[in-house]
Amino acid sequence: NTTPGPPRSSHAVGAILPAAADGPTWVALVKIFISMGWLITIALNVTMGVAWHRFLAFFNIFFKRSPDKPAGSGLGALRPMMSQGKPLDFEEADPEKDQFGVAQVEQFTWKGLLDFSTCTECGRCQSQCPAWNTAKPLSPKLLVLSLRDHAYAKAPYLLAGGGKDLTGEEKATEAQLAHMDVLALAEGNRPLIGTEAEGGVIDPDVLWSCTTCGACVEQCPVDIEHVDHIVDMRRYQVLIESSFPAEAGVMLRNLENKGNPWGAPQNTREDWTKGLDFEVPRVGETEDFDYLFWVGCAGAFEDRAKKTTRAVATLLHEAGVKYAILGEGETCTGDPARRIGNEFVFQMLAQQNVETLQEANVKRIVATCPHCFNTLGNEYGQLGLEVEVVHHTQLLAHLVKEGKLTPVQPIEGDVTYHDPCYLGRHNRVFDAPREVLGEAANLVEMPRNSERSFCCGAGGARMWMEEKIGKRINVERTEEALATGAKTIAVGCPFCYTMIGDGVTGKGEQDNVEVIDVASVLLRSIKGDKAPA
Repeated sequence: NTTPGPPRSSHAVGAILPAAADGPTWVALVKIFISMGWLITIALNVTMGVAWHRFLAFFNIFFKRSPDKPAGSGLGALRPMMSQGKPLDFEEADPEKDQFGVAQVEQFTWKGLLDFSTCTECGRCQSQCPAWNTAKPLSPKLLVLSLRDHAYAKAPYLLAGGGKDLTGEEKATEAQLAHMDVLALAEGNRPLIGTEAEGGVIDPDVLWSCTTCGACVEQCPVDIEHVDHIVDMRRYQVLIESSFPAEAGVMLRNLENKGNPWGAPQNTREDWTKGLDFEVPRVGETEDFDYLFWVGCAGAFEDRAKKTTRAVATLLHEAGVKYAILGEGETCTGDPARRIGNEFVFQMLAQQNVETLQEANVKRIVATCPHCFNTLGNEYGQLGLEVEVVHHTQLLAHLVKEGKLTPVQPIEGDVTYHDPCYLGRHNRVFDAPREVLGEAANLVEMPRNSERSFCCGAGGARMWMEEKIGKRINVERTEEALATGAKTIAVGCPFCYTMIGDGVTGKGEQDNVEVIDVASVLLRSIKGDKAPA
């Protein structure tokens, strides 16, 4: 029988089941009773963990960070340091009256507490985390669950009048404490950050393993904002407890005293211009410029990054772009200070830069460092600076499209591109670097690329901290790049340049594989052997 119709198995099942016209109604009623029973169970067990995501996910997604920004527009600015519901003013701040970061779970914002209760425990954040994938103790999932479980266990203590004020003194009276549940009281006395021996909720090694790459936030199906909460906890540890990896203290002192993480003299910021066969315009010497070229600390002081700076300046000169630099008037944007948790140093540096940029009447900036790019474009708006910021790969891609830069000879061998976290995930710039490389070379992709790119390990101020636990993150990423067989690994960030470069050297492949910036690839394609070193 070739006549179309229901499969014979359906007829067989139908023959077994009793005829019941109202069968679907009874099935629906059973489902309703089961659902109502589940709802009652949840209502009677408010700390039943994962079950709450069914009810809270909508609200957590609705109230996500920067709801005014369209989906897929990046993670946006880091939340400013808040106290009493408004950004903290350091000129008037008082540690006994104002909240400096988060020291107790109840000090998280309502959105933070909503984040913890919304977790679906799916583990997507953990599977993408560079720290977890290299045997570090940080799991974004376990961090959120630890904070959730601690908040639930501490709730009876807080509801009974317990808690610590900003000086660390107990709020509850002795009479209130006498009637508290013993387990809740013990939970209330646990430090938020502390080792297992100290009874801490979050281990310090967990807190300081984060690179703030944003892979966890990118992957979370319910828009939990892990990075904001980690930085909030870091802020209290740095500003109040002065508890952070010792080696990072050198970087913070250099930022305060020298205006850059390396501690280099300010009068050497323009040394990278020496040897160029054209004059680099300075702000103050010329007012006729379309772009301020923000060189950044790495671009001015770090030898490898200087090659990128010189390549970009040469390309802008070749294309006839009107640009200028601040030279000695430039100082660090404050990104490493903010990511490690020292909001005070960030504010000091940022306010200085904002005043400088406003005095120079800057309208557009091109930056080679994604960290500078992100801070200038996304975070200086919190201090009143409104300016258009582009990454150098975006400007170069535009100049190639306009015909102002014309690649002549593709470079030898395949090229693979490493997406910097603060350019890609944080700001959704994926296409521009690939468009430039596509014109100058044969591009091959690593398995983890674009929004799922794997961090180089330098973000979150990890550039200035020792990596003592597990496998080095930059080695993990370098191995992936080398596996493509590419002769050139192109980067778009000075930190990635350093980390991937060190990884290649560590694997003994420095004579076979070269790490260079996208700008250098383009310049070689245009000028060949005449490209400046």
